Amino acid sequence: MPLELRGFTLADLPRGLEIEKLAYAPNPFTPVLFPGPFPEEAKKIRSEYFIKTLEEDKTARHVKVIDTEIEGDENEQMIAWAKVHVHKEPPKLTPRVFGPGSNVEACEKLWGDILAQRTRLVGENPHVCRNRSMTHPTQQGRGAGTMLIQWALGQAQELSLPAYLEASPDGHSLYLKNGFQDVDLLETDLRQWGAKDMHKTWNMMWYPKEV
Repeated sequence: MPLELRGFTLADLPRGLEIEKLAYAPNPFTPVLFPGPFPEEAKKIRSEYFIKTLEEDKTARHVKVIDTEIEGDENEQMIAWAKVHVHKEPPKLTPRVFGPGSNVEACEKLWGDILAQRTRLVGENPHVCRNRSMTHPTQQGRGAGTMLIQWALGQAQELSLPAYLEASPDGHSLYLKNGFQDVDLLETDLRQWGAKDMHKTWNMMWYPKEV
């Protein structure tokens, strides 16, 4: 099989941010939450956030999926990547900060609701949190997403910790297939900012197998 898991490094960040942008572009809520325009420094601010995470956040673990049949180096072969946070101690859950080009009011409403829900459901309990997982749009349906999920669950199983995530409608069924269970459904009303439907976020848990 040409798809392989590899470690995600600082050198992979530009490609990773490109995949992130392309993966979220079709989401109908992206224009509502991030309407732009984005100044030149917006990309730098986003990069600096991930650089700090890679270099300083001891709870964060990153991985990528490459297609070894694509010509080029590992960076060019990367088609997907993910980040999890391993909280062996009570997690420090802090509000997210939104930069230029964001609809700050709408973003604070959505992620404020998500943070409150996460705090209610996992609180100070040790757990593994799937923070982000994305695949290049042209490479979806090849199994990269499943590889990233199984990698995250491997981290949780190794430490005998439950895994938690917030799923979008696009990823919900894939997480169910990989053993996650629905805990709650969060619906956030963003229609005052032009959204046509309620924003839906499934809160999901996975529990380690006894060994």
